[in-house]
Amino acid sequence: MTTLANAPNFRDVGPLPLTGGGTLRPGRLFRSGQLSGLDEADLKRLEALGIRLVCDLRSSGERKRFASRWPTLAPARIIEMPASTDSAAGMQTLILRLAGQPGAAGARRAMLDLYASLPALLAATISAATEAMASGWGVPVLLHCHVGKDRTGVATALLLTALGVRREAILADYEETGRRIDIVEETRHIARSLNKLLGHTVDPGALDALGRTDPAYLDSAFTAIDRDWGGIDAYLAASGITTSRRERLATLFHA
Repeated sequence: MTTLANAPNFRDVGPLPLTGGGTLRPGRLFRSGQLSGLDEADLKRLEALGIRLVCDLRSSGERKRFASRWPTLAPARIIEMPASTDSAAGMQTLILRLAGQPGAAGARRAMLDLYASLPALLAATISAATEAMASGWGVPVLLHCHVGKDRTGVATALLLTALGVRREAILADYEETGRRIDIVEETRHIARSLNKLLGHTVDPGALDALGRTDPAYLDSAFTAIDRDWGGIDAYLAASGITTSRRERLATLFHA
């Protein structure tokens, strides 16, 4: 198992079972939280993986405050989320929703709404990433955001779906994040930010809802896709991930 001591949510997503049989090839797709705290040992492990493409799903503010550390042989290309998505995919959206609906129920509703908004926000970035992957040089690839839970969770789920991974395996991979990250520390971090921005102490039940990896959150993203695009295949096609591109990706990612 590939691990980085100072990025506990970094992991190889493969091998996962495919709908048509077989598995995803290990060593091709990785996911993580932010990488600003990597030490020299972590950097050596990261360099050995030969990652060529990185999709950094963080806001511009997060990228500046928590600048990633890379080994001497850095990835060939880093795709970043457009600045126009900063507020919609980040803390500001949660703040607005929590201000109107404080408490655990409001926080859960805010997370469901956030996940429902992510497919549209991620579409352009996923399209650019899969185009680079399909060309052959953009593999292995790393997807990451700050924690590696919400934005990375949805982006990874969408890519795994395009690759033909079974839905139950996608959900299991999403839930694995909850076993890898320090939920207590992450909720403390969220609490410090929200308490300051909202001007009051956030309800502990709300923090629990914000920090957990609830399968219902990921289901909310897929429900939004069904509602707004008529299904995952239509969403992928609208995002430039055509049948021919998916077939090319399969040759690169299937074992």
